[in-house]
Amino acid sequence: MQEIYLRAFFDFSTSCHDRILNFTMGKTVIIECKDLTKTYPVETTMVHAVNTANLSVNKGDFLVILGHSGSGKTTLLSLIGGLTSPDSGQVYIDGVENWQQSDRALSTMRNSKIGFIFQFASLIPTLSVMENILLPLSFSQNPAGSRDLALDILAQVGLADKAKAFPSQLSGGQQRRVAIARSFINCPDIILADEPTGDLDEETEKDILGLFRRYNEQGTTFVVVTHNSDLAATQKSARVFSMRQGVLSSQAA
Repeated sequence: MQEIYLRAFFDFSTSCHDRILNFTMGKTVIIECKDLTKTYPVETTMVHAVNTANLSVNKGDFLVILGHSGSGKTTLLSLIGGLTSPDSGQVYIDGVENWQQSDRALSTMRNSKIGFIFQFASLIPTLSVMENILLPLSFSQNPAGSRDLALDILAQVGLADKAKAFPSQLSGGQQRRVAIARSFINCPDIILADEPTGDLDEETEKDILGLFRRYNEQGTTFVVVTHNSDLAATQKSARVFSMRQGVLSSQAA
């Protein structure tokens, strides 16, 4: 089942606030990819979705990975998040290699450290907005105050009046905002976002990217994959990479 999280900037819970107080800007590596490779069979050939990717991400970084559809950026995000295993290479989160852990330990790491914003909202249709946001806490060891936190989050994404609504009663953009809210509910250290503003109108996109910027300034690490070349300019000191035919490369500032 998908884990996904969001925390309101202006009214942090105690646990989120503690993480922010303990955050210090520096060069501590939180994500490291070494010679990461993933291939898939397509008819009679093997396609390199990710081809020997190397990446080092410091705590508090904001990374934007640009690429067209089919470039491999979604696969790379899945590899980083421990949702897909590589053919070769390693992914380290806070110094621990993803695939040297048990399935249980890997699931615990994902739930406690990473918030996922998938390319599609992926809301459960039989659950209300509130229940969808709270879902990741079903796997958490510290769900205290979660309902108040979820209400705060909904207010920050402009959906304070939709807590009892079901996904079928929401527009595509509203569903996307619920998914963004859900990604922060566990106060993750890392947000992995796949085209996070794809369903949003221009004004809402501006608001959501402003939220991302404020979270990042308070210490949350972001890795965002997108085809939107303007997204990096909305963030402070974003690092920009490009991906083409599975090859990851850094773009000059």
